[in-house]
Amino acid sequence: MSDDPDLEDLKAQTSQGDRLDSAAKEMDRQDLVHDIVDELEAIDAGDQQKTVSVWDGQLAAFIRALEANPEHLDAVGNGLQEQLDIEETEIDRSSVLRFALRVGFQEAAPEQFEAVREAVRKQATKGL
Repeated sequence: MSDDPDLEDLKAQTSQGDRLDSAAKEMDRQDLVHDIVDELEAIDAGDQQKTVSVWDGQLAAFIRALEANPEHLDAVGNGLQEQLDIEETEIDRSSVLRFALRVGFQEAAPEQFEAVREAVRKQATKGL
């Protein structure tokens, strides 16, 4: 241990700050989980749509070209499935887009995207 009281105070303040930051982040994450559960319930009730739309000419062209070349659609879909460690029997436009969004969110914002999984688990156990 150090004999310097200022150093010990600084360590204590830093440690306390880390715990407070961690608690605040967890509260923010739980707020996101709660909002996702609310949205899932609204979708189940028919109050919200299940669809997601994007406006992107390059992606639209890419997806249409993949659809015109099923072997490429399958290759992209299978690659995305491997990234997600899932299996789906049929690869189509919707599944490729769904998988691509999930891979992107998982890579770019893993903590926030984990909130989706937690919300799905919470919603599934709510009715039990």
